[in-house]
Amino acid sequence: MISALLDKIPRLAWRLLAWLGVVVVMMLSLMTINVPEALDFWNADKLVHMSMYGSLMLCFSRGYARRHWLAIAIALGVLGATVEFLQGLTPTRTPSVFDEIANLSGILIMLLLIRRNPDADSPTSRQHS
Repeated sequence: MISALLDKIPRLAWRLLAWLGVVVVMMLSLMTINVPEALDFWNADKLVHMSMYGSLMLCFSRGYARRHWLAIAIALGVLGATVEFLQGLTPTRTPSVFDEIANLSGILIMLLLIRRNPDADSPTSRQHS
């Protein structure tokens, strides 16, 4: 049911959303952010990392054929590690191995969820590219 709803969005739109998401994640990851106290609960930061990278994996998986998903997952993991490294070069951010673990967890969880969908990337539900 959800897959049918997501299939109504064209592949090109998913691709644009995915690449826009990469830009947004990089910007948010490298700028100074003052988190409101109400949102600053135990491990909130890790949940944000998991959500951001899981969302990127979802968008890229909807925009590109299944045969590319593993490469996309690896590339997103490298993106996360690169962003963590770059945070160490900024005056206000610090890199964290735990943030990268959260990034990888979000990617892996989404990859497992989308791979379980039997209709994902089938010829009857979507055009191949």
